[in-house]
Amino acid sequence: MEKASSIGVKIKPISRSHQLIDDYTTEAKSKNLIWATTECDITVIRDIMRAYTKKTGEKISFTAFLIAVIAHVAEQHKFPINTLRKGRKKFYIFDDVDVMTNIERVVDGVKKPTNYTVRKAQNKTLKEIHDEIRTAQHQKSAGLSSSGKKTAKLLKILIKMPRFIRRMVIHKIFTDPMLKKQLLGTIGVTSVGMFGIGMGKMIHITPHTLSMGVGGIEKMTYVLDDKVVIREFLGITLAMDHAIIDGGPATRFLHDLRYTIEYRCIDQDWCFKSLGFTDEELQEFAKNVGHRR
Repeated sequence: MEKASSIGVKIKPISRSHQLIDDYTTEAKSKNLIWATTECDITVIRDIMRAYTKKTGEKISFTAFLIAVIAHVAEQHKFPINTLRKGRKKFYIFDDVDVMTNIERVVDGVKKPTNYTVRKAQNKTLKEIHDEIRTAQHQKSAGLSSSGKKTAKLLKILIKMPRFIRRMVIHKIFTDPMLKKQLLGTIGVTSVGMFGIGMGKMIHITPHTLSMGVGGIEKMTYVLDDKVVIREFLGITLAMDHAIIDGGPATRFLHDLRYTIEYRCIDQDWCFKSLGFTDEELQEFAKNVGHRR
């Protein structure tokens, strides 16, 4: 309950959910995180998505696109990207890339951010991931998957626990690879770009071995094919656990991720072909990719 004050200030108690977030981020800060930031030219990607919307009336989720990309790239870098660590002696290298992200769901008439994990994302197409996210956004808890129900139930229990017990449970989740994969997935994707204007980049805290922080989109001048042009760029940040990922593997993964976003995804079966575009249509879009200088 808010309390009014004679000096013009309101005192509002911190909710249990915010206390849980404090405990979550405090535990996540214990990781040896390193960050890498870059910009990706997504001009052609945006053109394809606009064309799809014009043709179907449906807007493709950009988060779904990024999940599809990072999952298919991570499959080629299972160690150390899709890897969790147990203690000082063991790495757990997973075949399935489970990508945890945030979606907005309407709860009691109010939009609230909710964690959602796309399981085995490396085996799914862009269209399948898009449909899955849209369905999850409109589902009630009764429609969630079994793992989603377990996570939701655990959160409700955690919120009611004393702080020292919450911290113990969160620490157990973060340090047990099998439990962590079940509840949090193996990779994270989080976005702040949808809430602002301009590019921006985020330096975020994460419990994952690797998490992609998505900033905004901004038009920038660029030299392409020896000409100064205006292109659309997306700012992204990779937060990585340095106890698992070293500089060399991080650099190679970032290179492959950026290359896939800007070039490779255009003609892949798992990407825009899954939306019904023909080879000829995608080749026309690809002509606008250009060559960097």
